[in-house]
Amino acid sequence: MSHQVGIAKAEGDQHLVWGVVYAPMVPDADGEYMDAETIRKMAYNFMRAQKNDKIDIQHTNKLSEGARVVESFIARKGDPDFPEGAWVAGVHIPDEATWQKVKRQEINGFSIEAFVQKKVMDVEVDLPAVMQGKTFKSEDHDHEFYVGYDESGKFIGGRTNLVNGHQHVIKRGTLTEEASGHTHRFSHLSGFNINEV
Repeated sequence: MSHQVGIAKAEGDQHLVWGVVYAPMVPDADGEYMDAETIRKMAYNFMRAQKNDKIDIQHTNKLSEGARVVESFIARKGDPDFPEGAWVAGVHIPDEATWQKVKRQEINGFSIEAFVQKKVMDVEVDLPAVMQGKTFKSEDHDHEFYVGYDESGKFIGGRTNLVNGHQHVIKRGTLTEEASGHTHRFSHLSGFNINEV
């Protein structure tokens, strides 16, 4: 199983980034999902096994020098940054070359790789025709974003609103296209709602 989500927060002077590793009842790129209890167990097992230094880039299995999970928690109800029940990680990236890739948003999300036991389920997904939200700040501003899905639930992209004389096209699920010399990260995952039937 492989699952990727965007980086939500960064502290540049400390080389720290935070993001959702996995959110409950939200389909991943393969159309798979996990419930909150399974995610909690996975997060706790990761820390118990002391795998916090097992970080690579693009699933190369070549460890990123010095990168380490320094915070790991399950988001609680009312968290202003992360959906309830999501596994959130804070990662310290001391390597300057890797950190520059994060700053340029060439690396813009976490992707978990794990062996899991799959179970086939019938589900209903509440998916609005257009989902909206707010991008994360970049260049001291953010945008409202609007993305859509086709009848089969496939992501078809969207756009942001106009701010500071520009807007961004959205062609992929975690990063806008460049406009006025910058991009914005965003997450539309919290808009999904899976109901097991």
